[in-house]
Amino acid sequence: MAFTLTLIKGPDIAGWTRNMGEVLDALDPLVDNIPAVWDQFLYEFSAQFQDSQREGRARQKLENLRMKFPDIDGYISQFEELARQANYTQGNNETIQFFIRGLSRPILKDVMKVPFPHTYQEYKERAVDSTKSRQIIEALTGGWTGPPQRTNPFNNFRFQQNTNLRQNFFAQN
Repeated sequence: MAFTLTLIKGPDIAGWTRNMGEVLDALDPLVDNIPAVWDQFLYEFSAQFQDSQREGRARQKLENLRMKFPDIDGYISQFEELARQANYTQGNNETIQFFIRGLSRPILKDVMKVPFPHTYQEYKERAVDSTKSRQIIEALTGGWTGPPQRTNPFNNFRFQQNTNLRQNFFAQN
């Protein structure tokens, strides 16, 4: 604890480190050198410097999070990080409801087909499988063409116009 306090610097934190140093000085190093002292220090540090609004912001972002097809991996990654920040348990029903509410409608329809999934892992696997399946179907049927292709600007120029221009050019010479 003493070593950690020597590393914490700055005018905004000087009063807190001084107070913690006084608490440390009051302890007997032979008797009080126990893990509970360190645990108490971590608790005090968290209480003093933790972002008190972090959970609320994460919950708000989680409520508004929506999957953008076909980025299921990005959606899952962001969902799980926000759920962790909001202190939601991954497998509880509320967390699962947030997850399925954010899925795109076509993916949600696939995920909710019988037999119904029961765990978060099952919902997640179905969402991934559905997204992959839809990508393949759209690629095969031409619904999703992938990245935009470069076009030739001369494709729109009519051959007939070229012939007329060429005839006019030669007629002048």
